[in-house]
Formats: sequence, structure tokens, C-alpha cells
Amino acid sequence: MVIQVGSLSDALPENQKGAQKDSSSSALMPLETWISPLSGGMPIHFGDGAAEKLPELLTTLAPDKLFVVSDPHVFDLYGAFLVQMLGPRFAPEVILVPEGENEKKMANLEMLCGELFDRGATKSSVVLNFGGGVVLNLGGLAASLVYRGIRFLHVPTTLMSQSDVIVSNKQGINFAGGKNRLGLFAVPQAAFCDPRFFATESPRPLRAALVEYCKNALLLGGAHYDNALAAFEAGDILSPRGLRRLLRYSLEQKFEIARLDPTERAFGLVLEYGHTVGHAVEFLSQGRLLHGEAVYHGIMVAGKLSNALGYFSDAEHARQKDLLGRLQGIPAIPADISVGQILQGAQKDNKKRDKGLAFILLEAIGKPRQNGTSVLTPVPEAALQQALLEYRDALL
Repeated sequence: MVIQVGSLSDALPENQKGAQKDSSSSALMPLETWISPLSGGMPIHFGDGAAEKLPELLTTLAPDKLFVVSDPHVFDLYGAFLVQMLGPRFAPEVILVPEGENEKKMANLEMLCGELFDRGATKSSVVLNFGGGVVLNLGGLAASLVYRGIRFLHVPTTLMSQSDVIVSNKQGINFAGGKNRLGLFAVPQAAFCDPRFFATESPRPLRAALVEYCKNALLLGGAHYDNALAAFEAGDILSPRGLRRLLRYSLEQKFEIARLDPTERAFGLVLEYGHTVGHAVEFLSQGRLLHGEAVYHGIMVAGKLSNALGYFSDAEHARQKDLLGRLQGIPAIPADISVGQILQGAQKDNKKRDKGLAFILLEAIGKPRQNGTSVLTPVPEAALQQALLEYRDALL
């Protein structure tokens, strides 16, 4: 049975409708379309009302079958809205995958691909990925593998997935003890980023998403760094208005970096700042730390490491700590995760080119370190171990 829902705003729980009405009536984010600078030129539609643009694109794509990939939590909140909007014209078939980073794994990829085949997917079908980063990554990879690739599009429903995940053509899963070790590059037909979805996101994942925004401000420096400080000082960063500003700022950041590396294989690797240790900690935490929280610790360690190696001056290191210090409520690395385990996890980093460790490091705010033509700097394991030990001691 489909609940009759007139619009996305109608789909919100009753206790969220007041805040949503306030934000939309202020016209905080008019609908815009930007073309991604990455290879393939994916259109990104963002702003209040973006979700209702879906039928227009689907009419153009004319799929023989439409498959919606989502998770139970998102679909419980917004599934009725989506099904009513798309059906009966497109008659979407829904496939739910378990939620959580631990579920971004081979077993669920196999299940999803099997469901697509069993339900009659063809080269003329379309997969609509509706959820957070796990759903987008799983659904994007499954669609890219079935028949060597069928069309797919992303409808991200979290701040992290709207501001960070969709400005990338990377689709992947975790495998063999590491993050995103299996995957490929594939271009979605489009992405639809509607900030009204933020109304049902709890404060913790919203705060975690701020880490990626701060990371990009550190990489770009200049006005981006100043804007980030100002955003925190305004005191409303997690308000409906503040989140909409943040979404736009984040897209501006990602686009600026993407223009420098449309293939995501050279300078674009700087977006992995903090992710070598961050991915290891996230994987080892087994769901106890969110992606942004783990990356926060990874950035802190990378800054300490670069400073210890003489690349990152005390003054510039202090500027990084000043911005990251504005982030409140980031949980510590769980005490049962040892420095040895983190070192071992870092060796499984998906950026590796050769044996040994290689890091994205900063020489100054807005100046990632270059190692010849690469942005990856070889790092002695002993230096990383010392930085991790000092960081863990400071947390205790």
C-alpha cells in the first residue's frame, strides 16, 4: 500500500515539518544545475525541489525497467513519496540493502547484482540509488557491473553524500580488510541533491560531514579557509539555512579541485587528505566511528606527521588545528584499536602506488605537498608510528 504523499515536505515526520517550512519559505536554496568538471560531465541538480525533477529526466531516459536501490531507514522515511512520484508511470521496483558502512561488502554487491538479473534488468534499464554513501557506492558499482554497465543515477539523502560523495565517479566497496579496495570509475546520468532530506538527519552524521568540508578548506586555503572559519563563527552552521550554505560551499570546493583533475587520478588525490589513517581507523572501528569522524583523526595525524617531517611549519600546523578545533563532539579513536593495527591498516590504503607508505601532506594551508609530479609523499613507517603514538597519548 502506498501512502499518499503530495511532496517531499509532506513526507517529513510531524516534528520536522515546522523547521522545514521555515527553511523553504525563506527560499534558502533556489534550484540550480551545475555540470561536473569530472570526465563525463554529470549534471548535478541541487536546491529545494531537486527531488521533484526526477520524473523529467526519467522521461528522457525512457527505461524499460526502473530499479530503486535504498536502505530500510531511508525508504521508511521517504519511500512512499518516491514511489508515488515515480509510479505508476515508471513502476519502480525496490531493492533494499542493509544500512551501515559494514554492509558495503561483496555479499551485498552479489545480492544486489543477483536481484537485478532475477528481476529482468536489461541494457535499457535504469538504477536509481536513493540513500547515503553506502547505498550510492553499492548501487553505483552494481549498475556498472551488470551487463558491463547499465545507466544509473544518484539521489543522495545525507549531507555527506550530497556534499562529498556525488562529486566523484568512483563506485566501490570494502574488501579484504580495507576501505574501497574494489571498484571502478563510472559516470552517473545525474545527481539530485535536495537539502530537505537533511531535516531527518541526526546531529552526529551532520557534524561528521563537516569534517570533509573543513578538509577541503585546508586543501584550498585562501577564501575557502576564511569562509570555513566564518561559517563556524556565525553559530548556525547546522541550522536549515546554515546547512544549505554548507552544501553550496562544499560543491564549490569539490568543483574547484575537480577542474584541476577531471580524471580523479592525479592532483584530485589530494581529496584523500587524512584518509590513509582515517580509512584504517574507520574499518577497524566496525561502525563505532562514522567516516567523517575517522577522517578527522586521520587529518590530525597527517598534520602532526607533516610537521614532524619538517614540511608543515608550526604556524601553519596551528592554523589547521584552529579550524579543526571548531568541530565539537568528535568521538575519540576506540581504546581497543592499537597503533599497530592502524599501521597495518594503513598499508592497505587504496592510493598505494608502490611498496611502503605514501601520504597526502600539507606544506601550508592551501598548499598540498608535491613529490615531483605526484601529490603522494613516501613516509617512513617509524615516523607514522611516532605520530600515532603521540596523538593517541594526547587523547588519553
